Amino acid sequence: MANVLCSDADSDKIYLHTGFSSTISNSFSSPSDSPYGLAWDGTNVLSSDGNSDRIYLHTGFSSTISNSFSSPSNSPAGVSWDGTNVLSVDWTSDRIYLHTGFSSTISNSFSSPSSGPIGLSWGGTNVLSADGTSDQIYLHTGFSSTISNSFSSPAVSPEGLTWDGTNVLSSDADSDKIYLHTGFSSTISNSFSSPSTNPTSLEWDDRVFFGRFPKGSYYPHILAQ
Repeated sequence: MANVLCSDADSDKIYLHTGFSSTISNSFSSPSDSPYGLAWDGTNVLSSDGNSDRIYLHTGFSSTISNSFSSPSNSPAGVSWDGTNVLSVDWTSDRIYLHTGFSSTISNSFSSPSSGPIGLSWGGTNVLSADGTSDQIYLHTGFSSTISNSFSSPAVSPEGLTWDGTNVLSSDADSDKIYLHTGFSSTISNSFSSPSTNPTSLEWDDRVFFGRFPKGSYYPHILAQ
């Protein structure tokens, strides 16, 4: 069964949920006190922290850090993994970065669509991002600043963002809820309360990697455009 992972900047913890539910099956303390990005590479957690300005590679789902590097600017927020490389977003530089592997080397970057980029995910072909200033969730064309679609977030402080192969999942620090959207849309099919009061990042542990499909899912045309 696939599960939600989330982090919270008030509790400074990273949580493993049971499926899409509020039930917590495991958790650990984040490596610093402002966790704002979370990803899963199929084996290990990746996280970023806005106070330490670092991106971390954990050993499995644990607090043990096997590697880390300095973020390209001083306010790292969302982080994602495309099967080969780290993607990150920073709300001070207002840029989205493509790293080379798990490293600080930047192979490409572009300006975010608004001035408060915080959520980030890779959909197998295109970047998805969330912005806390515009309160919008964006679908980019490939790895670029071109926006092919967008919708308003369900509350006024979108932070966490991920893609399950079929639907957007998002979290909001104002409502303290985690949402399951219907496809790439503002329609909410399910939601639950976050485990603490500032759900800053979100991941789904069975999402698209390497441009392939998770078992049991299909690849919708909206992310292949």
